[in-house]
Amino acid sequence: MSNPTLLYTVVDAFTSKPFSGNPASVIVLPPAHHSLPTESLFQIAAEFNLSETAFLVPQPSTSTGTLRYSLRWFTPTVEVPLCGHGTLASARVIFSTPEGQQVDRLEFETLSGTLVAKKVPGGSGKIELDFPASVLEELTSPDELAQASEVVSAAAGGGVSVRVVRKAGRYLLVEVDPDFDLEGAVMDINAFAKLPFDGAIVTSSRPTLFRPGARFISRVFGAGIGVGEDPVTGSAHCVLAPYWSQVLDIPPGVVIEARQVSKRGGDLDLIWEKESGRVRIQGSAVVTMRGELYL
Repeated sequence: MSNPTLLYTVVDAFTSKPFSGNPASVIVLPPAHHSLPTESLFQIAAEFNLSETAFLVPQPSTSTGTLRYSLRWFTPTVEVPLCGHGTLASARVIFSTPEGQQVDRLEFETLSGTLVAKKVPGGSGKIELDFPASVLEELTSPDELAQASEVVSAAAGGGVSVRVVRKAGRYLLVEVDPDFDLEGAVMDINAFAKLPFDGAIVTSSRPTLFRPGARFISRVFGAGIGVGEDPVTGSAHCVLAPYWSQVLDIPPGVVIEARQVSKRGGDLDLIWEKESGRVRIQGSAVVTMRGELYL
């Protein structure tokens, strides 16, 4: 008897070019494996060893022109409540199926509630995600502020001036002076493990040649969830979009170009909807691999 088989697709998210952006493995579980134990999902994610593996199960649709799925995301070590690039990769896979080509809208039931993905009109091939915006809070403890500055400085090997530190749920946001070459810096990712957060977002308004129109750049370090440096992080931009909209006085509803300047790099278009507390994230995604996984 042959081993049970799952089909997988690897998608590079937030890029239009293969081998850049953030790769995620996407598995649409067949009926025989809809109830696959969480332990097995962890094992599969560890086997792929990508920053995210997404598992989808089809659900009954509640409206015409929409497909629904439950969606869970796993790093090699933990299940996470929200993942941008894993959602974008999942949407690319579903929209590429015969059923997905007939609709313009997807709904994903997740630990963060219902998330919507739509095809962006105009033929660009981009997909728009509708995510909850993060609420930024100030760090009031002098010790926490000092620790954040010390960790970022240690990771960069010195020579970096920290302008602002904020927290937003499981993320710590640190704005550094634009004179610091965030894009070219060799960062010690292990230094971020000292922070009591799942991820540290380091950001600045420094220009980047890879996307001249970008209003800000960022890098994201996720020692707390087993991801040293995440290539492109959609969920982090639920923090960054409200933050930079206010810092740069960009009105809600206006498209903000952004780039995450990891080694692989990726581009995001962001729209902060202040009144509804949402961030619309637009990006491209390309399929790079398909195959079979034997259980």
